[in-house]
Amino acid sequence: MRISSLLAAAMLLAAGPAFAQGPGGDEPSAPSDPAQLKQIDDAYRGRCEPNAPKELCSCVIAVAATHLSDAAERQVFYDFMMGDVDKAKTARGMFSPQKNMKFNIALQKADVMLGDQCDKLKPQPKEAPAGQPGGQKLP
Repeated sequence: MRISSLLAAAMLLAAGPAFAQGPGGDEPSAPSDPAQLKQIDDAYRGRCEPNAPKELCSCVIAVAATHLSDAAERQVFYDFMMGDVDKAKTARGMFSPQKNMKFNIALQKADVMLGDQCDKLKPQPKEAPAGQPGGQKLP
């Protein structure tokens, strides 16, 4: 019985890296269920629209749909967008190193697209009248 325990321990040690990567460690992850992604998008829309223009929220969702086909990645992206940084960091900490690398690339692409397409939809700060603090324009 002792030999079988040692053999089992040796097999687990040899397979350790495969177990550490989790399911499909080196394989690309399949896109998430479209219904699940829609549910995540709708939840984001419900949180975003009371605080920002509808067009801006829709633009962010379009960016996510273009670059983030994984539900967990999309949720982390939306948490970052809503300012829930601690929640996003905690969820992102659960990603495998491979998934984190893939997510970093998707975030870089999403950031460029956000700047190109969504920044122009952000509300501009209102100017204070001249004579009040912050009301003077600098050249």
